[in-house]
Amino acid sequence: MKTLIAIANPELRELFWTKATIEKLAGISEMDFAPFNRPFTSADLADRIGEYDACITSWGSPAFTPEVLARAEKLKFIGHGAGSVVSIVNEDVFGTSIAVTSANPVLALSTAECAVALILAGAWDMKSYSARIPRGAWSDNSRETVLGVTGRTIGLVGYGEISKQVIRMLKPFGAKVLLYSAHCAREEADALGAELCGLNELFERSDIVSLHNTWTPRTEGMIGTEQLKRLRDGALLVNTARGPIVQEEALLAELRAHRIRAALDVYDREPLPADHELPALPNVICLPHIGGFHDVLKRSLCDFVVDELGRFASGEHLLGRITRDRYRRLTPR
Repeated sequence: MKTLIAIANPELRELFWTKATIEKLAGISEMDFAPFNRPFTSADLADRIGEYDACITSWGSPAFTPEVLARAEKLKFIGHGAGSVVSIVNEDVFGTSIAVTSANPVLALSTAECAVALILAGAWDMKSYSARIPRGAWSDNSRETVLGVTGRTIGLVGYGEISKQVIRMLKPFGAKVLLYSAHCAREEADALGAELCGLNELFERSDIVSLHNTWTPRTEGMIGTEQLKRLRDGALLVNTARGPIVQEEALLAELRAHRIRAALDVYDREPLPADHELPALPNVICLPHIGGFHDVLKRSLCDFVVDELGRFASGEHLLGRITRDRYRRLTPR
């Protein structure tokens, strides 16, 4: 077997390709790296792909255009050391015998931890309380309380690897978990300890709502005035999915009224403009899209893909395999 590592970015190469990961791949396959620290395009990939059985990609790797696929005569495996594969392959690849897999299960664990961190930070109003100290102010134990997480009702919108991990992480808090998804059977929700319900019902019943659905034409703008108005006063909205899922003006209207709080890692425009209103609001926590930044997990993305290649070579089940149906539900970018 021969594998092409189509990652030319030197920082990603240093981050992902430790001596241990390279040695692991060497035990499975011969390997070549794309030229170091210079552009590696789809045309370059087309020129080289014909001699390889497998290809490993990540952020910034060239796309498998129809021309690339036409020349990929030996290729049987594409492993993406990142999350969504939409930037790497289009649906044509599922008409071939090539197996496509990604490190999404690893990245999902990182994003889930970020989501739970934002749930905790928002529910404990950490931004407002920490802002008091530089002003010389303090807390008032006789009259102040916080939302907190223990015993609360938490609604998750969207079902996948991230929301599964969030449910697992929330179990010690004894929270009641509601779930809105068209892709989760009731039996599966029951096994997770979550209650399936409609979208509007979820917003009405939840103290905290966390968004985990993919951004597609169907989900763009799906959270708007109708849903946000149903949140109770003092509720918290967390978004680690994608900004355009929420209608920004509808969210700003509720936040300006100080009726709800939000903890956000994603936005309509990224990077978020420095003069944007959201970070200046006292009831909003803003992060610069760091959900996948967990050090140990981020460094292991390509190591996971190498393990997937080993499973593929042994005829085992791929843990991150992307099917045509899953592909159609992925965030496009």
